[in-house]
Parts: sequence; structure tokens; C-alpha cells
Amino acid sequence: MSSSVGPEAVMGFYFFPRGGSAQVARYLCRALAGSRWEPTLFTGSLGTASENSNAARFFAGTRAKSLDYSAATDRWADGEDPMSATVPLHASYEDKPGAPDRVFVDLDDAAFARQVRSWTQHFAQHTAIPSVMHLHHLTPMHEAVRALWPDAPVVTHLHGTELKMLASVVDGTLPQHPGRFSGAWVARMRRWACESDRVVVISAEGHQLAVALLGVEPARVTTIANGVDPELFAPTVRSPTERLAQWRRWLVDDPRGWYRGGAEGSIRYEEADLSAFTDEGAGPVPVVLFAGRFLRFKRLQLLIEAHHSMRLTTGHRSVLVVVGGFPGEWEGEHPYDTVRRLGDDNVFFTGWRDHDDLAEILGSGDVFAAPSVDEPFGLVYLEAMAAGLPPIATNTGGPRSFINVDPMQPTGWLVPPDDVAATAQALADAVSHPVDRAARGKRAARFVRDQYSWASSADAFANLYQEVVDESAGA
Repeated sequence: MSSSVGPEAVMGFYFFPRGGSAQVARYLCRALAGSRWEPTLFTGSLGTASENSNAARFFAGTRAKSLDYSAATDRWADGEDPMSATVPLHASYEDKPGAPDRVFVDLDDAAFARQVRSWTQHFAQHTAIPSVMHLHHLTPMHEAVRALWPDAPVVTHLHGTELKMLASVVDGTLPQHPGRFSGAWVARMRRWACESDRVVVISAEGHQLAVALLGVEPARVTTIANGVDPELFAPTVRSPTERLAQWRRWLVDDPRGWYRGGAEGSIRYEEADLSAFTDEGAGPVPVVLFAGRFLRFKRLQLLIEAHHSMRLTTGHRSVLVVVGGFPGEWEGEHPYDTVRRLGDDNVFFTGWRDHDDLAEILGSGDVFAAPSVDEPFGLVYLEAMAAGLPPIATNTGGPRSFINVDPMQPTGWLVPPDDVAATAQALADAVSHPVDRAARGKRAARFVRDQYSWASSADAFANLYQEVVDESAGA
């Protein structure tokens, strides 16, 4: 290994791409391209180049080096342990029974050592000592970096999911049993955070949690918000015919929704089902959109119940379209089971889609709704707002910092957490008052364009990189 100092940042992303933090890593790499700090990204990957989870596809146009988890998931499909593969599968911050990526606290010391060894070998492809390491999340990558480059400055970028897991361990909401290793993982994550030169969080709430849960000195915690791509996510005007054609495309021609135990496309729709999107003589029916993974804190089941209740009690016509849900991954009741339990035929599942697809889908929606509780940040809310869709969110977590910042000029609706009635009322207000809905959407789009950009986020990181490098040189 060379002793020279590398000319750029090295970025680490432990997971295969599937969620919001992967989008953040991709946009930051693109925004930093061409600068002194253009990063080389070391990332997990899964599947072939035709699949959304493949890093070469997802991070196309960036300097990405992939660690392929496919053999590990093949072992899992054969009934073997994916964590004992030569390249073990990444662990998870969520406790998802039946999923191949087990929650971190279920990994013993031997499994942890395999994770570190795998990532040490992956990082070793970079033959120069990095000038700065930018590590997304708290993961075994930290241990690998210290083994390879003990003196390299480290910036740890928290996205909130790791904090949620730690909080659930501390407050006892994560079930414990003798086979779990919670104490060891909490100690590791706290040590990794405290040994980092800087810890970056994405919201004021994240700052408070990083200090309280991880014991990081407040002065070493920096808040840098995520950005939005204003060209991809922009208000779109479509005719009723164009909107219906879009829904035909996502639901009939290319179905990817899936029910519990089913493959992608196991939820299918017919042309006749699209009648839910039209109202004879009155134009399109308002479309409420949800986008995200099927995680417990997203409260998708509550949204489905609130939408169902709103339609029954008010008579307002609307449809709820659910975008996302990584195949085979969910917590709690599967959302499709919620729909079947309620007997609701006005909820539609598009399945997991590319980011570009999400922008297209938002262009045929009217309001975005995600009643998540303690959402760490909520990039998808900002993307919906940039597209002109006013959001419905709870008054917890990250969305509080950017929805209805000026109460006299509302950009959406904030409701109490875990409140079906309040969520149903917000949905009723949104679908039954098109003029107010459009006004909120216009204000939301203008606010996001003015306040959030990946260019400003990248500038903040470039300045932070230089700061920690200068401090390291002067130490």
C-alpha cells in the first residue's frame, strides 16, 4: 500500500442501493464530480445490470467500485446463511423477519469479523491513503477503514436509520433475547461515531439524537441537509388523457407490485380497474401518492386506513397509489393485506421503481402523503414538493423543518402522529379543495427550489472535507 496521500475523497456506502441514503450518495457523487473532492465510491451491489439494486446501474457516471452481495443472497435462497458467505450480505437497521439481511444486533463476533474482513479487502483496491473518508451510516466499514488507514480523517454521515435502531435498543422497543448482541453493537457504533472527525446529520432532530444516543461532542456534529434535483422533479401539467395513459403504463402494462410471498408483478391490474382514476364528466379523480419502503415507522398501513375511512365518511372520490416497497421486504402487516382486510379497491401498488420513474409518477399525482413517525429527514417529501405536490406528514422528525415553515403560507398539512382521524381529515381537505391544494403545491415547489439544492450540499461537504484535512495536518 502506497504511503502517498490520495487526491480525492473516498466514499463508502455499505448497502446495495435501494433507499433514500443511496440517492443521497449518488447525488453527492455527481455534484462533487470534477472538483478536487470528486469521490471514489465503494458500495454494495446486488443483482445484474438490469436490476435497480445493481450498483453499476444505479451509480452510473460515478467512480464506483462494487462489492457484489449476489452470492450471499443466493445462499439464502438455498436455505443457507447469507452472513457466512465469503462476501457476506450487509446487515440491516430494521428487524424484518424472513428477510436475508438480518438486523445488526443478531450478528455475533464471528459474523462481525467477516463483515470487517470483506470490506477491508474491498477498500484495499484503493492503493493510496485517502485524504478524507466519507462513510455513510455507522457500519463495519468504519472498522475496515481503521485497519487500513488508521490516520485518515473520517466524516461519518448519519441518515437516521441507524439512530432509530439505537433508540429502539435503548428504549426497549426492539425485542431482546439471549441470541442477540445488542450491547456489542451499541458500543461499536458509539465508538465509531466518537472516533470520527466529524459526524454529519441531516436535521436538527438528528443533531440532538447524535449527541444523546452516541455521546458525540456537539461541536463535532454538523448539520447538512439533503438536496433535490430541480430538473428531474419539477411541476408537470398533463391532460386527463395523458394522466390515464401514465397509470395504464405503471399498473397494467408493467405491473411490479407484489403481495406477501409473491414475486414482482404478482399484483396485477386490468384496464377496467383504471375506471377508479376517472369521474364521468368531472375529469380525473384526485390521486394521493405514497412512496417509500414498507417500514413500520412509515405508517403506510395507517395511511391506507385513513384514506379508506375518509372515502367512507365523506363520499369524496380519490385513489391512493403506493409506490415502492423493495421486493420481499416489509415490517408489520403487509400493506396489500391491509387493503384486502379493508376490502378497498381504490388502492393501487406500482411496485419498486427507479428514481426517474418516481419523477414521472409524481407528475400524475395531486397530493403526497406519508404519515411517518420521526422520519429522519424525508427527501421524498421534498422531491414531491419540488414536483408541485403538497405533502401530508406528521409534525415529527425532519418534515417539521421544511413543511409549513410559514404558517401563513402553508405548503402542505402536518398532523399528529398515529392519528387516523386527523390524517383522514387532512386527506379530505386535500382532495376536496383543488384550488387550495394547487396553491399549496405551487408554494411548496417554489420553497424547495429556493432552499434546497445538491450544489449547496456538495459545497458544504467540500468545505467540511477541507476543514478536517487541515485539522489532521495540524494535529
